[in-house]
Amino acid sequence: MLLVSAATRAEPAPEAATQPVPPFLRIGAETGGGIVGGLILGGASAWVVYGTLNTQGDDASRRSAAQVAGAIGTSVGAPIGVSLTGKLLGRQGSFIISWLSSVAGLGVGYGIYGLVRSGSDSSAAKATYALALLLPIAGAVVGYELSSTDQAASAPPVPGTAVLPSIAVGPGGASFALVGRF
Repeated sequence: MLLVSAATRAEPAPEAATQPVPPFLRIGAETGGGIVGGLILGGASAWVVYGTLNTQGDDASRRSAAQVAGAIGTSVGAPIGVSLTGKLLGRQGSFIISWLSSVAGLGVGYGIYGLVRSGSDSSAAKATYALALLLPIAGAVVGYELSSTDQAASAPPVPGTAVLPSIAVGPGGASFALVGRF
């Protein structure tokens, strides 16, 4: 049995980010950062896969592979953008939690897309593909906000509190959990 645990620690925010930002502006800015990060990495991933994949005339397979790469790139780029924006705004959220929430959003979005695609026409599937791109961004913002504290950036963390992601792999499968100490 293999048990992996990772600890993350937020670095202090820049000095200019000491004024609290209203929640709707903060969440809007983090969402914008997630969209930009998702567009950059998702677009680059889709472009690289589409440009380098040789499917010997089967352009539909090439487009499908590029769609998958774009969605995966979005699920990586969105938490990067959200975390960087949050840091600039003086928040101390967790990138790891933001990324895990983004991957969960990708799974839900692709699950819905796969169900609709297998049982319906392509126009409905195209509409639900947007979920595979939007839910990772929403997951990244929600994960970052839930893991951030309301403390000022210069305040030291409260001793004795920690939340750690844990992964256990055994012969029967794998499991994921969040382990906390309060």
